Amino acid sequence: MKAYPTILAMMLASSPLYAGELIYQPINPSFGGDPLNGNYLLNKAQAQDNNKDPDALDYGSFSESDLFLQDLRSSLTNDAIEDALENGTNSTIDSSNLNIKITSLQGGGFEMLILNKQTGERTTVRFGTPSL
Repeated sequence: MKAYPTILAMMLASSPLYAGELIYQPINPSFGGDPLNGNYLLNKAQAQDNNKDPDALDYGSFSESDLFLQDLRSSLTNDAIEDALENGTNSTIDSSNLNIKITSLQGGGFEMLILNKQTGERTTVRFGTPSL
């Protein structure tokens, strides 16, 4: 019975051994690794991050009606922009706090004039044409 371990050891010792060259290849693209690994590594790091940004919005505190109103505003704005781009139609979106005028411009662009009714602040945004 004791011969089996001895025979096994002799067989392993007599077989040829092969070894290859070990080459270090970094994973992190910051240290010479594949640039395609960057997004994967960032997602892994963010998944492990337990720290919370004190300035970040807490979307869990929004009610269903708040989320619906955000979607409605977004849809109205998108429709007005589409009308300005495709049909050359000028639109106005009026809410309790903001007045937004969307005007079609020559060359396929549009301009948004946003008036904050509470502060009187005016903001002009132009898309698709060089600013004046």
